[in-house]
Amino acid sequence: MENSNGAIAKLLGIAAVVGLAAGGGAVAFLAAEHQLQKILWSDVTDAIGGTPGWYVFVVLIAGALGVFLATKLPGGGGHRPLDGLGFNTGPKQIGSVLVAALVSLAVGAVVGPEAPLMAVGSAVGGFVAMRAPQPAQKVLMVAGAAAAITMILGNPMVSAVLVLEGAVLKGSPGGKKVMMAVLPVLIAMGFGYLVQVGVGDWSGVGQSQLAVPGLPAYDTVQVADLGWAFVVALAAAILAVLAVEAGTMFQDRIPNVLVKLLIGGTIVAAAAVITRAITGEGVDTILFSGQEAMTTVLGLTSASVLVVIAIAKTIAYSASLGAAFRGGMVFPSVYLGVVIATAATLMLDGVNLSAMVATGIAASVAGVMRLPFTAVLLALLLCAGAGLAVTTPAIIGAVVGVLVRGAADARLAKDEAQPEHESLTAG
Repeated sequence: MENSNGAIAKLLGIAAVVGLAAGGGAVAFLAAEHQLQKILWSDVTDAIGGTPGWYVFVVLIAGALGVFLATKLPGGGGHRPLDGLGFNTGPKQIGSVLVAALVSLAVGAVVGPEAPLMAVGSAVGGFVAMRAPQPAQKVLMVAGAAAAITMILGNPMVSAVLVLEGAVLKGSPGGKKVMMAVLPVLIAMGFGYLVQVGVGDWSGVGQSQLAVPGLPAYDTVQVADLGWAFVVALAAAILAVLAVEAGTMFQDRIPNVLVKLLIGGTIVAAAAVITRAITGEGVDTILFSGQEAMTTVLGLTSASVLVVIAIAKTIAYSASLGAAFRGGMVFPSVYLGVVIATAATLMLDGVNLSAMVATGIAASVAGVMRLPFTAVLLALLLCAGAGLAVTTPAIIGAVVGVLVRGAADARLAKDEAQPEHESLTAG
């Protein structure tokens, strides 16, 4: 018993080290991403006197070539977004993962930073646990991934719920095995969070400002909001699921990786340039994950402009996923939810913006990730400034999102089974 407790204590101690190292690695990655984006979309565009359409196409196509070259390195550029969450990137693969992700995020592909952050943390865990037994090594890689993603999600508990739901979705064993796997993950996230909040006299690097800015107060749930929440959730979930399903079809039907990336980059650039021509809004309303553009969206007063942005962003998001630009699926879906909610608020009288934003975020994230508890918690974190009354609309959104995704999955499964059935009948 003492030996068992000693082994657990040692594992938790190592997990704390992994968490600190993963947090530091995540900070370095985000700093590099920010600097590259600044060079491409601020320094260069200032030097040439603006952001002409040709420049958007050149950057996206060059980015597609860059990602393609990264896929030829050891590790193949890491997980494709549509492959789901990855907790198993090792030290030998991390180089290609970092190159592919930094290129994807810097050039404006519609993917989020959460997937490469998880890869950084996973590689840190794998490096620290290189000589550890295989079960401990796997646990510490998951722990590192969770600690790193906390740097962008802003709170360890969101990461904890995401990891737990991800484990359940993949059929993780129950009881004591789950608990022993979760404890190192939790301790790593807690210590990784110290990099943000600091210890003692050191103030840390600062907390992630993960929030939808400027939402009105929402202290009491309104009856009308409950009804309209279903409508907003349905619209947001349908768009998000369409992006994933269309992206999956695109990914599966074009086998050549380079061709796929070039087509995807061209579609993303076209969506951004055409949207600017129609709406007068900057290309950044379509490019990137959408984190920085949420303030712009909330300030728009034209529902038709928001509808154009929603459609174009869905197309760009789908193309980025299908082309396998490297990055995460969460933050573009959050942005879609905010756009749909803002448009709905402009079209409907007496509907609260905060309630609809929470609904839209939860519906989009749940529809993309199939993780309803994570979707609700993320919506609450993003909308917490408005008040906790947004909880019920967020829950409605998450439930609708999962149901829409389930219906889409069932339809696809039926369509895939149909040709096989017809073949058997004909035989």
